[in-house]
Amino acid sequence: MVIYTKTGCPFCAKVLQDYREKGIAFQEVNTSVHDWAKNLCKDRYGSDKVPVIVKDGVAIQIGDVEGKG
Repeated sequence: MVIYTKTGCPFCAKVLQDYREKGIAFQEVNTSVHDWAKNLCKDRYGSDKVPVIVKDGVAIQIGDVEGKG
C-alpha cells in the first residue's frame, strides 16, 4: 500500500495516524518532496488532491473519507 501525501496536509496526517493505529503497513510518498509523485497522482489516478491511497496499483481513496483534500 502506498499513501501519497503533501507537507502540512491535515487530511494526510489523519490517514497516516489511522493506518499506524490500525497496524496497516504502508509506504508514504510526499508529493511536496517528489515532483514525480505529484505528476503520477495526476496522470495515473486523475487527482490533484491528497491523500491518494493506492493498493495493488488501484487508487482506493482520493482525499479524505469525504473526498476533501
